[in-house]
Amino acid sequence: MEEKQEKRKLKSAPYTVAIVGRPNVGKSTLFNRIVGERVSIVDDQPGVTRDVIARIFEWNGVPIRFLDTGGYETTARGEIEENLRKHIQEAIELADLLILVVDISTGPTPEDEEAMDLIRRSGREVVLAVNKADNLKREQEGLNDFLHWGIEPLYPVSSTHGTGTGDLLDGVIDALPERPAEIGVEEEENLIRVAIVGRPNVGKSTLLNHLVGENRSLVSNIPGTTRDPVDTFVEKDGQPYLLIDTAGIRRRGKIKDLEKYAVGRGKIAVERADVVLLVIDAEEGVTETDAHVFGLTQEAGRGAILLVNKWDLVDKDTNTAGEYVKKIKETCKFLRHCPIQFISALSGQRTHRVWDEIKTVHQNYSFRVPTSGLNTHLQEWVNRRPPHGIRGRHPKILYMTQVSSQPPTFALFVKNREALHFSYERYLINQMRETYGFGGTPIRLHIRESRRRDYSERPVIDSPNN
Repeated sequence: MEEKQEKRKLKSAPYTVAIVGRPNVGKSTLFNRIVGERVSIVDDQPGVTRDVIARIFEWNGVPIRFLDTGGYETTARGEIEENLRKHIQEAIELADLLILVVDISTGPTPEDEEAMDLIRRSGREVVLAVNKADNLKREQEGLNDFLHWGIEPLYPVSSTHGTGTGDLLDGVIDALPERPAEIGVEEEENLIRVAIVGRPNVGKSTLLNHLVGENRSLVSNIPGTTRDPVDTFVEKDGQPYLLIDTAGIRRRGKIKDLEKYAVGRGKIAVERADVVLLVIDAEEGVTETDAHVFGLTQEAGRGAILLVNKWDLVDKDTNTAGEYVKKIKETCKFLRHCPIQFISALSGQRTHRVWDEIKTVHQNYSFRVPTSGLNTHLQEWVNRRPPHGIRGRHPKILYMTQVSSQPPTFALFVKNREALHFSYERYLINQMRETYGFGGTPIRLHIRESRRRDYSERPVIDSPNN
């Protein structure tokens, strides 16, 4: 972009601007160029962007929520295309202003004319971005082809190289209405961010739609329908949430072409989240891929809830749920602390419980333990099971303190740290879970060597051999 601006966190934007146009004219590249990060998937294949992607960016002191939409076309009649047209229409209705992107190298096409008709029917103001104006000759020869629409000035841009985008944004600011529609929800301080992850076609988008109460994410029986994370703001019982729907994540060896982008985007969604909903297909059970995907959540240190979807399709008896839970915990031992809910996203069966689980897990994820109470319990745990030494050396446990939350992270100060067996760390973590709960959240425990020379303060406990 021609003018580099200082990045800062923006909580809200009064104006909304939707980027629209036919497939493969460079809408997503322009969107990424404007917001300054690679949010939308970019590929030469038409129709890559299927969902509406939103990001806030400030230009000349005006924060704007930009929406990247899929390519508008009227000829295709498939299920996905019908949903796509609906999402584009919704984005246009949300917007205060539209940026229509066209391709200078092709001139106006019938699809461009259809997009322009849609804009005229919407009654929204429009700014025309003539993309792929990569050189002066092409710009001089191609701009006049678009004058018949009566939209001036025209803004020649190259979204790939960034030229002209500053002038385009100046034009956007000039064309914004005096009063915004004020549609959207502010990103508040107490916002809980929730990512929905899982393999393709396990019902993630259907779950999001049911939680939100309206069709905000593209739903189809075709695996891999959702390719980009989709942010949806929801308020439930006075608590604001940001729901992030992601593409199905697969093992690296299974990825081809565009799906490699979807995997990376899914990882980013997990990193952005506080709590992750791990969705599996009840009929297929926990797979190796599920274990891999859920491991990403554990590695990132995020709270997690396991949702067994399509439970209504499983033949059940009184022991079915219990056996299912046992199998899950055997397959994904690192998620034994996570709550499990058996749901049907399609019918809404037990999905109301998900909200309560999210709130509880987030409380555990953010919980801080008072140091005095923690060390009182630490003395009890160590008295119950004193640590054994390694190779003739014995550890002396001094004290523990919580150093951070989200996830809860603790430091255990020990004399002769190398003599403390790693199994004892697991023991202490298990004791913390029994005492404080911490359901759904990882616990980080860092063993630190005490460098203090004065040990006049009585340690929690000595090894029995000391």
